[in-house]
Parts: sequence; C-alpha cells; structure tokens
Amino acid sequence: MKFSTRWRAEKKTKLVNGVPVKIEKNVPLILKISYLNKAFNYYTPKRINTDQWLTKEQKIKKGAQLPSGETHYNFTSDLKRIEIKVDDIFKYFDSHNIIPLPKQILDLLHNNKDQEKIIFDQIKELTIFDYFKKYMDDAILSQGRKKHMKTTCNKLIEFRPNSTFDSIDLQYLTDFRKWLFDEKKLSKNTVISEMKRLSSFFTYAKKYKWTFNAPFLNFKNESEVYGDPIYLTKKERDLLFFAEINDPTLANVRDMFLLQSFIGCRVEDLLILKRENIVNKFIQYIAGKTSNEEPRTLMVPLTTKALTIISRYNEPNGDLIHFISAVNYNINLKKLFKLKQINLTRMVIELDPKTRKYINTPLCDMVSSHMARRNFIGILVEAGASMETICAMSGHSKGSKAIARYFNITSEAKETAIALIE
Repeated sequence: MKFSTRWRAEKKTKLVNGVPVKIEKNVPLILKISYLNKAFNYYTPKRINTDQWLTKEQKIKKGAQLPSGETHYNFTSDLKRIEIKVDDIFKYFDSHNIIPLPKQILDLLHNNKDQEKIIFDQIKELTIFDYFKKYMDDAILSQGRKKHMKTTCNKLIEFRPNSTFDSIDLQYLTDFRKWLFDEKKLSKNTVISEMKRLSSFFTYAKKYKWTFNAPFLNFKNESEVYGDPIYLTKKERDLLFFAEINDPTLANVRDMFLLQSFIGCRVEDLLILKRENIVNKFIQYIAGKTSNEEPRTLMVPLTTKALTIISRYNEPNGDLIHFISAVNYNINLKKLFKLKQINLTRMVIELDPKTRKYINTPLCDMVSSHMARRNFIGILVEAGASMETICAMSGHSKGSKAIARYFNITSEAKETAIALIE
C-alpha cells in the first residue's frame, strides 16, 4: 500500500487584546500521513519554533537552538524513528491484506509495543460485516444505495451469522440465493438485486485488498425483468386534479401524487422539497440518488396546475406542501383511486414479480408513489418531448436504459413513425 509522510510545524494563532497573533515558539511538529484517499495529522511530542523548521527541505535550520535544548542529531533521530514506525505499521497492514483506518494508525503511533499487540489483535478480528459497514461508510454511495446495502448485509447476518470472506464460495452464493427465494419469499428481481449488491461489495473488497476471494467469478446472476410500464393518461391525471375530495387526508394524498406527477421526482426527493426550492417558477433540487455519486441539479418548470397545488398550502416549516410518510402515502393512494368520483379501477396487465407471469390487476390495487414519476415521463413522451429534455428533468443519464421502464410506445406513435417511410 502506497503512503507518504510530510513534516510541518503547527500554525496556530491566539487572541491578544482581541487581535490574532501567531504562535511561533515551542509548537508541535506534525507528521501528515497520506494513503489512498485519506490524509490525517499525527501530533508528535517533538516541539520546535516555526522559524527553525525548513518545510521544503524537511529538516531543521542549521544552527537553530531547539526549545527542548536537545541536539540536532537526537531530534532528527527521533523523527526518523517515527517514520520507521509508520513504515512498519503499513507493512503490517499490507501483510494482513487490511486497509487501516486513520484512528487505528494513530492508536498504534500513540501506544507502546505491548499495547500495539492488543490493537493488532483487535484489528485482525474485524468480521466481514465490519468491512461491509466500512464499505458503506467509505464508498461513494447515495443514501438510497446505502440503505439497500444495509439490507443486504442484514440478510447475510440472518442467513449465516458466522460468515467470513473465505467461507463465501460458489456453493454459498447458490445457497444464499435459494434462501432468499424459499425463506424470505422475495421476488426474482429483488433476489437478483441482492446478489448484485453483494457482488459490488466483493469488487470493492478486492480492490482494497480486504480479501483475494472472488466467489462471483463463476456465479451466474440473471438480469431483472420488468413488465410494460403502467401510468395514467393525461385525461386520468386531470380527472384527479379537478375532482372534489371531501376527505382531507385523501385530498392531501391527491396533491402529493399530482405534484410528483408534474415534477417527476422520486418520492424521497419530494418529501424534502421546500418553498426555497422554487426559483423563478422552476423547482430546483439535487436528486438524492445522485447526491453522493455524480450530483446533478435538476430544474423543472412548474406548470399552472403544479403552482395551483402549491398555493393551497402554507407550511410553517417551509415544506412545499403538507407531506405524509411514504408508507401512508402508498396506502392512501389505493383508497384515493377507489373513490366513486375518481374510480381509477380499470384493469391493467402487470408482471407478477414473484411468478413472472402476466396477470390482470385493477389499477387501484397496484398504484404506488413511483407511478407518479412514470406519469411525468410517459405523458411527456406521448406529447412528443425529446428524450434529452425529459432526461434533463427526470435526472436520468443520457442513454439510460432504466428510463425505458417509465413509458410505452403507443400505437399512434408507431403509426406516425411508419407514415414517414411510406
């Protein structure tokens, strides 16, 4: 593992009669340690005056009288001993295929030889689940991705709590997948996603030399299969907008669903939108799914209907409208669609996630908050908006395969396309 060290005298000020004054006498000599994408400071017991240390040359200025009164030779020898100790610590971690935390290195630098053995023994006892947590802490992952990774880790713990890096082989993965199906009763797409996340963890673990095991090398994981996207027509969406709803909770749910349909955001982004996100009649926000990876600021013009919905609310905390939890939101959406004056109960054909067979389902039974995002994209596609423009507002990357799960190509669109070659 490559690392680097660099010495510098501490730069600090103190207030004297309200005026900041540099502290230049008897300051700590600091060793900055850098490795991988980490850097931290080790405050050594060695002290020096700031004008006595040559940072560029990394040595004491010739003829300097050190605050401790010790000789240049003894002072420099102590620095060398610290550098050797740092080198030994990194060699130890390398030999055990461990990526250390800065705190672990500092603990070893601050303690004597007897204590070092105790610390090393503790480090060697880190489990695969400790490394899973370290992966979630260190890797660049969105909050949503971290949440899913935590779920995968918890399932591993439940499956075999004594799992180690070396115990996970092709048979283990096969048994784990079967357990997810048979015991946890998960759909095929969900199981495929769980296995993909575990594979991502192993890729990261190998990269940072936490393990040399590659259990996914011969493991065949299928691809997710999705049915045709189901979303409201523009006419159905407007039916919801103009409907008179007496139940205040369902009226609120209607407004949440329609506002999301006009903005196109994910529900986790909707629930944190504030009035301050409105800029010149545009809603402006950073998509949570991309915030830790490639943050993208999305700007979506607010339609007259969207502004009408927002105008119905004046939340004291600055929320865009009154929000309820995502769970209650989905429960009440089904009640909303069943209201007599709305009656969004038409039969639709959806892919059963467990059996992967197509089944007839009433629209009101399968509606969820994510349908609002499909409404946004699907209605725009049918209206003829360019895919580039839609992606700029939905947050999908250019050329994204995922966006195809949000809309259908209508018969009218196909007929229009064919007319071009007549």
